Amino acid sequence: MPSSQPIQSNAAATNADPYFRDVKQYFAVENHIFSRRGAWIALQADSAKYGRGALYITTNRGSRCHSNDQTYSRLYRIYATHEGRKVPFAIKTEATELTLLTRHGNVRFTFADDTKLMAEGDAGMGLFFQRDGEPYEVIKPRRDGAWESPMRNARPLLFKGLEGSTITFDDTWNFEKFKCTEMRGRTQPNASGKFTLVVEEFFYGAYTRDEYPTYADAKASMQSDWDDFLSKMPHFIEPFEQKREETAYALWTHLVAPSPMTPTWLIMMFPGVVGSQWQQVQNAVAMQEHSELSLDLMISYLYRQSEEGQLADSYDDDFLSTHDTKPPVHGWALKNIMNHRDITKVWPRDKIEMLYEGAGRWADWFMQYRDDDRDGLPAFESGTENGLDESTIWYDQINMASPDVSAYTVLNFEVQGDLAKALGKPDAEVNGWYRRSKDLLERMIDKLWDGEHFVALREYTHEPVFTGTITHYIPLVLGSRLPERIIDKMAADLSEDGVFLSEYGLATERLDSDLFEVQGVQMGRGAIDPPAELFITTGLWDAGKKELAREIVDRYCGRLMDRGFSHIIDPISGDGSPFWGTWSRCVFTIFARMVSEDA
Repeated sequence: MPSSQPIQSNAAATNADPYFRDVKQYFAVENHIFSRRGAWIALQADSAKYGRGALYITTNRGSRCHSNDQTYSRLYRIYATHEGRKVPFAIKTEATELTLLTRHGNVRFTFADDTKLMAEGDAGMGLFFQRDGEPYEVIKPRRDGAWESPMRNARPLLFKGLEGSTITFDDTWNFEKFKCTEMRGRTQPNASGKFTLVVEEFFYGAYTRDEYPTYADAKASMQSDWDDFLSKMPHFIEPFEQKREETAYALWTHLVAPSPMTPTWLIMMFPGVVGSQWQQVQNAVAMQEHSELSLDLMISYLYRQSEEGQLADSYDDDFLSTHDTKPPVHGWALKNIMNHRDITKVWPRDKIEMLYEGAGRWADWFMQYRDDDRDGLPAFESGTENGLDESTIWYDQINMASPDVSAYTVLNFEVQGDLAKALGKPDAEVNGWYRRSKDLLERMIDKLWDGEHFVALREYTHEPVFTGTITHYIPLVLGSRLPERIIDKMAADLSEDGVFLSEYGLATERLDSDLFEVQGVQMGRGAIDPPAELFITTGLWDAGKKELAREIVDRYCGRLMDRGFSHIIDPISGDGSPFWGTWSRCVFTIFARMVSEDA
C-alpha cells in the first residue's frame, strides 16, 4: 500500500499554544483544498495556526466561483465548539482526514464519497455553521432531523446528524426580506457526548437517505480511493520522487466528477476554476496511467464542440465560454500517450472513434475559420488564443499567423493519421492526414522561417513580426520533424543564460526586452509559465537536445520543489504566485516521467 505519511512538516503550524506547536502537515492549508477525487465541495482554510484559521465549506461549481470575491464560493463558515461554545483551533492535515485540534478535544473530517463530507467529534466537542442568507435563501427541515440549505449560487446541501446526534438550525425566516437572514446550525451530541454529521451536496433538491456510512467506513473509503490513485502514478528518479506524492495529491483533489451538465471527469486549474480546453488535454498526459480518466479528459471538450468544429475555451456546470479558443494540442497529447501504450487495448473503440472525428474537426477548424486571407497558414487572433495571454506578438495587431498554431496543427494532422491507422481506416484516409501534415510543415518552414527565427505574419499584408516572446520558439514542439539546422539554431538561442533561460526555467519574454514585465497575473510577458515550459522542453527532448531539455527540467522543477508549486514564476527573483493550483503539478509530472524513463 502506498505510504500516506506526512510529506511536509510545518513545525510552526501553531506558535501560540504549546499543545499544538509541532503539528505535522500533509499539505499546507493555505495553498490546497481538502477534498476527494470527484467532489465539487471542499474544505478550505487560510491558516493552520492556532486561533488564526478560518475554515469554510466551499463549492467549486459554477461561474460565480470565477469571481475574485471568495464570498461566492464560501458556503458556510465552520467553528469548533466545546459544550456549545466556540473555541480556537489549529488544523492538522492528512491525506484523508482534516482535524481541528483544540485544548478540549478534536473534530475530524473526511469524505465518504464525492458528495458526502463527514465529521465526528470527541466527547464534548461540536461544530457551529454560519452563513449570511441571500434573497430567496432559506434553511428548511427535512425528515429525521435533517436540514436542507438551498443556495442561489451553489447546489443544495443537506445537514444530518448520525448515530444519535443531531443538528439544529435557528429559525431566522424574514418574510419582508424574503430570506433567512442567517443560517446558524449547531451539532447536538448523542448520549455519549459525541456527534457524527454528514453534509451532502445534491445537484437537484436535497432529501434524507435511509442509510449513511459510519465515519470510519467513510475514511476507509477515502483512503482506498487515494491509495488506488497514487499507486497508478509513475515513480520518478531522485530528486523528483520526493515530490511525487504531494504532486499527485494536488491533482487528485482537483478532479471533479461528471454531473448533469459536465458529462466527463474534469480537472480544475485552481479551486473553483475548471481548466480550459488545452489544460484538460495536458492533464490527460500527466495522468495517462489512469486510462479511463485520461480518455475522459481528452474528449471532455468534444461534448461542447460547435457544428463547425470549434471547441469551447472553457466550461463548467454553469457556464460556457466560446468567444475565445485555446491552442489545439490533442495531437501533441495523443502522440505522448500512444508512445506509451496501445490505446486500442485500453480505450473503447467507440470513444476512439469519437476522438478521431472530434479532434479531426478541431484541426480542420483552424484551416477553415482561422485562415481568413487563405494563405494556407492558420492564425491566432490574440494572445489569449495563443494561451500565453500577453505574448508580445499581438502587441499592436490581433490577427496573426503565428508559428505556434501551425506547429500544433502539423501534429494534429499527423496524429489523425495515426488514429486512422489504429482504427483500420482506408489507406487513402490515413495517407490524406499524413500528407496534410507534411504539406503544412513545409509551408510553415517556407513562409515563417526567416533563416534565423520563426516569425509571425500579419494577415493579408504578410508583414513579418518578430518580438521578444518565447512564442517564436514553441515550434520546437515538433521535435525531430524540424530540419536539424532549425533545431540547432533554436536550441542555441535557448541555451544562452540571461536571455530566455533563467535560473528557474524559460521566461516567456526575453529578459532584455523593453516589453518584459512580470506583475499581477500576467503570464506571457516575461513570467515562467507552465505550458511554454512544457511544449518547448518536450520538443527539445524529442529532437535529441536532451542535455538542454534536462537543464530546463532541473531548473524549473528545482524551483518548484524548493519554493513551492507556483503557477507563475518571476524568472529574475524566483518569486511565485501565491495559489499554486494544478498546472505546474501537471508539467512537473510529465517532466519527471520523461527524464525518469531515460535514466
